[in-house]
Amino acid sequence: MKGSDDTLLGPFGPLLHTPTMVKPWIEINHEVSKLLSARDRELAILAVLAYAPADYGLYAHRKISRAVGFTDEQIKDAEEGRTPKGLSEKEMVTYDFAQELVRLKDPMAKGCFEKVESIIGKEGVAAVIHTTGLFLYSSMILNSEAVQVPEEESS
Repeated sequence: MKGSDDTLLGPFGPLLHTPTMVKPWIEINHEVSKLLSARDRELAILAVLAYAPADYGLYAHRKISRAVGFTDEQIKDAEEGRTPKGLSEKEMVTYDFAQELVRLKDPMAKGCFEKVESIIGKEGVAAVIHTTGLFLYSSMILNSEAVQVPEEESS
């Protein structure tokens, strides 16, 4: 997809400055996308976007979040850093843990990790870490060149 000035939309424009990174970036995104359910993945991504908003990321993931069943109110809450109402326990833990990860400045308290692990399991914890970290990286890429949203969507 291209913008009105013929620039590529999404992360691909900035990624093309380092062509050797495009294929590995696509591959890791593909693999990480399989680690969580669609709803849990979107919650982790929205948690990142609350901390590191990127216009194109918000545009794309609002659409995806609606498609996986979140309401506009839940999406707005998540984007503003509030745990959305009406989530399952697993979804709440996923969102809250992703929020904790993006704000992390020091090693995580052992009790926090263990509490999360008791609800979503060790593999779930790792999946949220990978998803959150990868989307934080993606948000940086999107913000590095202020990637725009399609004109019909920005008004």
